[in-house]
Amino acid sequence: MKSNYIKLVLLLLITVFSCDNALECAFGIDPEINENSVANAQLDQEYFQLITAEVDNAANDNAYDYFFRIEGDIPAGIDIFFYPREIEFSGRPIETGRFNFRVFLSVERFDFETGFYDRSPTCSNEVSKNFTIEVFE
Repeated sequence: MKSNYIKLVLLLLITVFSCDNALECAFGIDPEINENSVANAQLDQEYFQLITAEVDNAANDNAYDYFFRIEGDIPAGIDIFFYPREIEFSGRPIETGRFNFRVFLSVERFDFETGFYDRSPTCSNEVSKNFTIEVFE
């Protein structure tokens, strides 16, 4: 009887530790873009906005490398700077209008056991959100 119990425990441990993706999804470990909107801007006035990211429900979200991509329109005069866990928008917009863009975030994690990057260390490979900057006169 004890032998069957030990086999069951070993099988359970092997199953749990070999199903990283299943565990990531069970615990909700996903990349996340924190902001839901960005501030509007004033023509020819200083503008500053951060969009930050994290890996939700991860014990150490600093262990991940963050990769951002932006698709869409950004007002002329606004520069974009990419940092490890955030995007900075700053400058002086020189045109008015409504500017829609989408921010994409993916993460990787270095696996010290294998010496390689895990390109899918979370349940979802990529997350994205739509944003709008309105520039007024």
